[in-house]
Amino acid sequence: MRRFLIPAVVVLAGCGPVEIRIDETKGVPSLKGNTEVTINTNFMCGADLPAGDKTVKTRVVTGGCEFTFDDTIEVLKPSDYEGIPELKTASNLVQRIELSINKLDIVDAATNTKLDLQTRVTSVSLAVNGQTVLTDKSALANLPFVVKLEGAALTQIKAKVDARQTASVGVKAIAVLPDMPRPPDRLKIDYDAQPAIIIGPGKIF
Repeated sequence: MRRFLIPAVVVLAGCGPVEIRIDETKGVPSLKGNTEVTINTNFMCGADLPAGDKTVKTRVVTGGCEFTFDDTIEVLKPSDYEGIPELKTASNLVQRIELSINKLDIVDAATNTKLDLQTRVTSVSLAVNGQTVLTDKSALANLPFVVKLEGAALTQIKAKVDARQTASVGVKAIAVLPDMPRPPDRLKIDYDAQPAIIIGPGKIF
């Protein structure tokens, strides 16, 4: 009996919780967004710019004018919890969330061409739920790359998903453009980040 019991214990000890990856193949939408503003000839950096139902804030910084694009994007809605089988199980809780940063373009919307990062863009950054996920414009040449949401950025969305409630994230893109050459008359920022939600068995305390 002992000779058979020991291997069985070893096998069971090696079995950990099963994690399930839920991404675009399971119906999780990409965090896509774009915002366009018109920059008039009399524009003074520091003024707010209307962009549909949003507002792009600007301020004077070292290296030029900073444009801040804020948006809120829905990741999961109530129907998704019914449509994605893995989320129907209440005991499957969020273990971590990964983001594949696929695109972050600063565009001259009049010509639909990306601004040259060396001559037209001083710096660019991207944050999700307050966590900065991109800070170096040179990283834009090596997309896509994957980052993990951590700390408060993870906690905010984890609480919603674990409770099977509508889950949204705040996305903030910041671009600093030099004073010369002048920013384009129509400036657009275009981004795409694909989330992957990794779930596994757990318990809400």
